[in-house]
Amino acid sequence: MATLKFSVMVGEAELISPELPTPAEFKYLSNLDIQTGLLGHIPFIHYYNSQKTSKQHDPVTVLRRALSKALVHYYPLAGRLRPGHEKGKFLMDCCAEGVVFRAADADVTLEQLKNVSGGIRPPSPYLSKFLVDDVWGGNFITNSPLLRMQVTRLRCGGFVLGYTVNHCVCDACGIFQFIRAVAEFAREPNRSGPTQQPVWSRELLRPRNPLRSSFSHPEYNMDPNPNDPAPESDFRNLTQFSIFFTRSEISALKSQINGPKTPTFDAITALLWRVRTRVLGLRSETRLFFAVDTRGRHQPLLPAGYYGVAIIIPCTIVPAKQLVSRPLSFAAGLISELKRYGSHKDYRASVVDFVEAHGPRGLSGGEGAFAVSDVSKLKFADVDFGWGPGVYGGLARAGTADIPGMVAFLVGYKREDGVDGLLALLSLPRGTVDAFKDEVRNVINGCKMRSRLES
Repeated sequence: MATLKFSVMVGEAELISPELPTPAEFKYLSNLDIQTGLLGHIPFIHYYNSQKTSKQHDPVTVLRRALSKALVHYYPLAGRLRPGHEKGKFLMDCCAEGVVFRAADADVTLEQLKNVSGGIRPPSPYLSKFLVDDVWGGNFITNSPLLRMQVTRLRCGGFVLGYTVNHCVCDACGIFQFIRAVAEFAREPNRSGPTQQPVWSRELLRPRNPLRSSFSHPEYNMDPNPNDPAPESDFRNLTQFSIFFTRSEISALKSQINGPKTPTFDAITALLWRVRTRVLGLRSETRLFFAVDTRGRHQPLLPAGYYGVAIIIPCTIVPAKQLVSRPLSFAAGLISELKRYGSHKDYRASVVDFVEAHGPRGLSGGEGAFAVSDVSKLKFADVDFGWGPGVYGGLARAGTADIPGMVAFLVGYKREDGVDGLLALLSLPRGTVDAFKDEVRNVINGCKMRSRLES
């Protein structure tokens, strides 16, 4: 499919501060917020059809105003991370210096975008146009804006919203909560506050006294001389791509593991992990990590509205040869076991104490490390700024963390023909992408054929 060529006129960056005065103070960041493996930025993109066409409903004007109003309640986001007194730790300086906002105009319609390069499904080949301030790798963490947003008006009257958020301040759940607050102020600019009041409360995750890491934590790199952070080019040189799984394909995959009771996450992650290990030609060990949201399950319980990092990232290790030679049920079993391990009510406290004792650490494993984050239950596409639900809303590309190519995302997605399913966002060296796609497709087709024969 031909690449679409169009121009985008991007305005100068503005700094948007809270609409009203906010407290000038320093706030505590927990040991979950400052995990070295999470030092980076998470990019999102939303596409909206034209619904309102009058001047007073210009999306740039509406979102700029709504952002300023939301920042009154989420005022730390308008601040800056400052280096703390202890190595690797940060403080939140609530200085109200503001977030980056850009207005832009693109000489293209939403229909044109939908009809090229696989439609608007991520990763978008045009992300660099719709989010010129996208940040790769662990750059611009301290003394820099925590949120960068761009609203691009399309020729058809629709618009594209792109933004990237410093992962130290929010995880995906926290970002979802914040962008919904912006949407509420966009629809109702005179409202007094968001429906869900934000809660900082990072102090709830202070280390225990005395420290007691009650679990082992192979997820962290304990090398006394860790490598320097990977340069931005190492991330950009990887090929970003996605693989779509229909609901029927997911059911067929489950049927060849442990039947319908197999969790969707376990089935898809087992497949991606095994195929990735094989196409990269890993010879020693491979490590799987995944994000576990600790809201509502670990002690102490976090209050509703908590928008900080609440995820832990447990890890399982297996010889690469064993993983690729065994059936998918073997990988799925490891994932199920790791879920139980990481879901223990004291695991999060053990992580916090471990980081306190050993300092912030990167994730372990190098090239053999693979992390999967499931954000499919966060309905970013339903976020309504007054133009109705988005055509797509959610992650813009695969994650970065501190190891290039390590992080994959699972997002909900409805294909252009209306078929619903899940999309896996990944990044790999260019020479391995076709082999990866082919093997995933071969496994899925084999599962579908066996399911038909068994029915």
